[in-house]
Amino acid sequence: MIFIKVRRLLLFSLFAGALAGDEVLVQQSKAMKRSIIFCGSYPQIANALYVATSRHHNCPLIFVIPGNRDLIKFFQVVNERVLNNSANLIYFELYQARRLKANGISKLFYVFPDIVKEKRYLKKIFNTYFAELKDGEVFFFGRGFCAYTFYLIKKLKKANRVVYIPDPSYDVLSIDKFTPRNIVDLASLTISKLIYGRNLSMGKLSDKKLPYMSNKFMEKEVDKVITIEERNELMEHFELGSFKICDVDNYSVIYFDGSLVTNGFIADEAIFRRELSDIFHILSKYFPEREIARKYHPHYSDEKAMIRIGDVLEDFVPAELLYNENVKMYLGVFSIALANVENGLAVSLADLISFKDEKLKDEKKEILIKRSRSQIIFPQSLDEFENIIMNITKAGT
Repeated sequence: MIFIKVRRLLLFSLFAGALAGDEVLVQQSKAMKRSIIFCGSYPQIANALYVATSRHHNCPLIFVIPGNRDLIKFFQVVNERVLNNSANLIYFELYQARRLKANGISKLFYVFPDIVKEKRYLKKIFNTYFAELKDGEVFFFGRGFCAYTFYLIKKLKKANRVVYIPDPSYDVLSIDKFTPRNIVDLASLTISKLIYGRNLSMGKLSDKKLPYMSNKFMEKEVDKVITIEERNELMEHFELGSFKICDVDNYSVIYFDGSLVTNGFIADEAIFRRELSDIFHILSKYFPEREIARKYHPHYSDEKAMIRIGDVLEDFVPAELLYNENVKMYLGVFSIALANVENGLAVSLADLISFKDEKLKDEKKEILIKRSRSQIIFPQSLDEFENIIMNITKAGT
């Protein structure tokens, strides 16, 4: 799979097949209004594809994917297999600040050079791919974790209309405005404002601090804010399933990994490995290995070796595109993929795993339940888990 980077951008024509070069993109932008769709994370995919399909026949499409390699893989495949290479794809890496890799006092020596170089880098991205885009509509779906989107939208606003549609994660998760209380947080916010713009603020999600688009920015720079209720009404008949790019018809069980070790939830990796082994041993008693699939979270591949049973699906495929009427059971721990199951049995293994922090486990379970679209079962023992599987297989005979 070829990545589209800042210096090597692959562009496609909406109606006439492949186009060669940025000059054609500029000429088209002058002739026709465009929809410029920013998609920075997996929860935003449904919004992005809804906008694309609702506007596909009216204007050219540009998908902008900042720094997410797995996400650009997905859009490349969708563009090829579903959209007939009709969309333009823009992908660029995020600037790798040297201060983030430095230790101790040496970090201070990289702060000013990093600010200058990243501002120059962002300016080059805008001038190369966005400066000539005028009289179009710019769509974005998240206010947090997206400093590059913030910067580019602020610049695009001068000649385009900006629309915000909250992605589904905002239905439950609340990002609170955070005011720095120490010199480290104040320095971090100051650096962000110097690089990306003064209306970028700091938010807090649980114990994580993140760049956040301020209310002032939303009021001043965003032309239309779609509420959650309005989004639900608009997307009521939208079918994400029409973008399926992976065949899972032959699987009875799909396991959604949650990168628990990588995220620091597990106290003892050896114990976790043994617990997973016991769970999959029970699965293999009732289902042939060819009917079991494993789907890992993008960016986290280190845990694939912990389980040997079942086929490994492509990381870049969204879990929501793997739901299938032939699948008898969806497994996971805290994966939001379980919460999004509407038809089928969703089973969380949370109470079968030994966690470092039981309080955090309970919080994650609560979030999963709040976001769930159907009942999620939480077996309390391996025997209970096996009984669930036995009931499934009996029902299928």
